[in-house]
Amino acid sequence: MLSNIKKASDEGTEQSMGLLTDLIATVGAANVLTKPNQQQSYLHGATGDIADAVKAVVTPDTLVALWRVINICAAADVIIIAQAANTGLTGGSTPYGDYDRPVVLVSMQLLNGSYLLDDAKEVIALPATTLQQLEMQLSPLGREPHSVLGSSCVGASVIGGICNSSGGMLVQRGPAYTEMALFARRNNDGEFELINHLGIDLGEHPEQQLRNLQSGQFDKNLSALSDTSVNKSNANHHYQHKVRDYKASTPARFNNDPNGLYEAAGSAGKVIVFAVRVATFAKPAQEQTFYISTDNADTLTILRKQWLKSALNLPVLAEYMHKDYNDITLRYGRDTCLSMRKLPASKIGVLYRLQAKISYCLDKWRLPKTLPDRVLQMAAIFMPASLPKNLAEQSLSYRYHLIIKVADDDDKSNDIAAATAFLREYLQRQQGKLHLCTKDEAQALLVFRSAATAAMFRYHNLNHTAFGELLSTDIALPRNATDWDESLPTHLQQQVSRTFYLGHFFCHVLHQDYLLKPAVDVKDFKKALLDFYNERHIEYPAEHNVGHVYTAKPALRSFYKKLDPTNSLNPGIGRTAKWKNWRVSPIMEETNDG
Repeated sequence: MLSNIKKASDEGTEQSMGLLTDLIATVGAANVLTKPNQQQSYLHGATGDIADAVKAVVTPDTLVALWRVINICAAADVIIIAQAANTGLTGGSTPYGDYDRPVVLVSMQLLNGSYLLDDAKEVIALPATTLQQLEMQLSPLGREPHSVLGSSCVGASVIGGICNSSGGMLVQRGPAYTEMALFARRNNDGEFELINHLGIDLGEHPEQQLRNLQSGQFDKNLSALSDTSVNKSNANHHYQHKVRDYKASTPARFNNDPNGLYEAAGSAGKVIVFAVRVATFAKPAQEQTFYISTDNADTLTILRKQWLKSALNLPVLAEYMHKDYNDITLRYGRDTCLSMRKLPASKIGVLYRLQAKISYCLDKWRLPKTLPDRVLQMAAIFMPASLPKNLAEQSLSYRYHLIIKVADDDDKSNDIAAATAFLREYLQRQQGKLHLCTKDEAQALLVFRSAATAAMFRYHNLNHTAFGELLSTDIALPRNATDWDESLPTHLQQQVSRTFYLGHFFCHVLHQDYLLKPAVDVKDFKKALLDFYNERHIEYPAEHNVGHVYTAKPALRSFYKKLDPTNSLNPGIGRTAKWKNWRVSPIMEETNDG
């Protein structure tokens, strides 16, 4: 018995060394990370990480190298976890828990690049292309991507948004979506197939296609593109109609929605995506941001309903923040606001990776993990305020707040004038305040909104001795719901110290954070909370991936199984089976075989 165990262990070690040798030969030793301090920034996610099962973090620097790496992993029968920017909040691209095979995490952070098609009406984005990079590329051309600063996590990638059905603030555009992608799918035999549904002729063989794509050697005029792309969509063109239907008893968008699943879209790491083709959008000629504050929740409820049923065009965004969130963002978000205003996305990404390395060192040296937050919070005293004084005063003077941005597409549009007249007339009949923001005030408000979550995390970290666990949820209310200003049942309220609410108001998507009391069991509380959500016909998650936090519903599970029949890519996502070929567990399989 002992000799058999030793033999199996020796064989496993030999296979592992052979795998590492092949990976190093393909991408170079510098791009195969095996030490914990090298891997930390890649393995650290929102839900925790593991070290023992991860044989290597591989960072290929060409698409061909990526193709060769995943084929090496397939031949070695190891698990692949593909990672774009690692900005997710549910751990959807980081390893979690136990696996039945070794794990190789493949980071796409070196695979940057994008190509504009037909005067920038569309774009092809490679794995590492971020929304902020694309925004800077498109801005001089009068175009912008699906999401912009304020509607996504800083540093988030275009492909990550597509794979995770990310939503964001922009009311008119809906979740990130495309039916045009170049991706590798692992078939029933365990081999990878490269599938080109970009609608672009890149050649015949995989490596030829990938070289041509990365070097931009293809026709970029839409008239020359393949006929196979004619009936495929590269944006969610139906979302505006869904949002308008304020009487519907179902949400406008949520991650488990089967209508948002198509190959790369919603794939959550179940295929390896090399590129996506997505639409861009005309940049507005003029914008106006309104800041609306009230102490009456019905004021915002009725405003939303009247706007959606009126002849007014949908706003660019309509963001809700509660006073409690304003308070902690003013106090704990100064440095985040400053960095978002002053630093490019690439520098912020570097800071995030540096923070992960510092956290690893602090843990290794048994120093307080809150040390970086404490230093930054002390330094923030000398930084500019999170908001201009007049907006800060308004943010703390009322309970409920709505940031609405409206745009005129050209000189003939009158959306801004119509919205201004509507809001002035409406607020004259309600108790509250309407402020028309200058350009600088508008930018400050949107940065403030984007910094809120980071400020809340810091607040919890620096005051963790006063609280128990932090539970964050991402929910989609029915479009006809009026109970968005949540009132928890007594048995739940008694377990909560503080709540923080914000969200995308016209879409009825809310991000709700609960700071529990010290003795509360977070798992029991979460189960009771989700039961409460179910009673209200709420879907979750709304715009974050299911990750390792939420359970994938039947349609999403079936989609995952179809994409990855051997269950070798990101297994366990959405709390699905982790074992090879979708077995429940090796022990149960052996029992069934016996």
